[in-house]
Amino acid sequence: MDCLWCNALNVEENEKKDCYWIMPDGKRSIKILQIPAINCPECGIYVSDHMNQKVDEALSIHDLSEYPEEFTYDQLLLAPVKQLFNWK
Repeated sequence: MDCLWCNALNVEENEKKDCYWIMPDGKRSIKILQIPAINCPECGIYVSDHMNQKVDEALSIHDLSEYPEEFTYDQLLLAPVKQLFNWK
C-alpha cells in the first residue's frame, strides 16, 4: 500500500494511534485510544480519512454519556446505540 498523503511505499497498516476528538455536540472533548492507523516512513503515524469517518459516525450513533473522557476504539464500538425514536 502507498501512503495516502505522500505516496511513499511500504506503509504499515497495523499501527494504533491515540487521538483527541470533539464530541458531535461540541460540548466536550475525549481521548480515544488505540485507533487503527497507518505508519508512513515519511509522514509518521496518522489516521486515514476512512477511519476518521468511522470514528465520527460511531460518536454520533453511540450513547457515551456514561463513558469517561478517555476510552479505547474497541470500547467505542461496543457502546450502546442511542435510542433516537420511542416506538410504542
